[in-house]
Amino acid sequence: MNEKELADLIRELVVREIAEGTPPPHPEPRTTNPEPRTLLRPSGNEGQATSPAPGQGEELALAKRVALWLGAPLPPMPWAGSWRPSGDRSFYLGRTPARLGVGHAGARYRTETILSFLADHSAARDAVQSNLDPEMLKSLGFLHVESAAESKALFLARPDLGRRLCDDSASVVTQKGMRSPQVQIAVGDGLSSTAINVNLPLLLPVLEAELKRSGARLGTRFAISNCRVACGDHVAKLLDAEVLCMLVGERPGLKTAESMGAYVTYFKVKDFNESKRSVISNIHKGGLPPDGEGALQVARLCLRALKLKKTGVDVT
Repeated sequence: MNEKELADLIRELVVREIAEGTPPPHPEPRTTNPEPRTLLRPSGNEGQATSPAPGQGEELALAKRVALWLGAPLPPMPWAGSWRPSGDRSFYLGRTPARLGVGHAGARYRTETILSFLADHSAARDAVQSNLDPEMLKSLGFLHVESAAESKALFLARPDLGRRLCDDSASVVTQKGMRSPQVQIAVGDGLSSTAINVNLPLLLPVLEAELKRSGARLGTRFAISNCRVACGDHVAKLLDAEVLCMLVGERPGLKTAESMGAYVTYFKVKDFNESKRSVISNIHKGGLPPDGEGALQVARLCLRALKLKKTGVDVT
């Protein structure tokens, strides 16, 4: 018997063991007190979870590794009882961008996994250091202003400076902004200018169309560099806006650097605090589509704020 024939025989025996739960065809040595073979089948009443017998856990773990290697069905686990998954491994992995089931080579991740991780990490770092696209903002009719953080480095080191406009920009907002709008739309780079550059051209037309269809009066569009969420509050207060819709680049993760968030706040309140905000996160092509459900949800949130005259925890 050559090596290939031996490998085929082993494969046949293991697959049969996993798929059918039957012992291999060759006889096994007899013992004085033989124990029943429960390598792959749960014991106990149907529908109840059971614990593996002593030593069975190691056998099940080995069977699982062999099944994954061969591409065969996984053996049922004793703790699962009568529950069976509705799909195979690829079914579940195809429904999340998370790094699940990536495998390993020895004690390390596989090369493909490492390279993918490093690429996503680089994209996240680039997103934090990126800037708003001035041509894109100009084409959409935004006035470009700046926070009190004079540079990206200072913005990252001093979050407090990113929460208010610089004096010159505050003057621009006061002089050029429309007074007392019902919905004031402001845009900030936050921790990902990439998110704004990619999603804003898709989201803004749908968002404004929905708001105008309902008769909402929109204010002058402002885009803020080196901006934290609270910097939009400065704009809303200077212009006496009723509702602020603040679109900001979210902190990039290791699966996307293009996620944008929308913070909707009703400002005609006596005592304002952070709990008054309503938030929609994960607006990007792999989450809430910016030109579809993402824009529609933001519009509905703004219109609900106008109707109820409250946002955040005040909304039950």
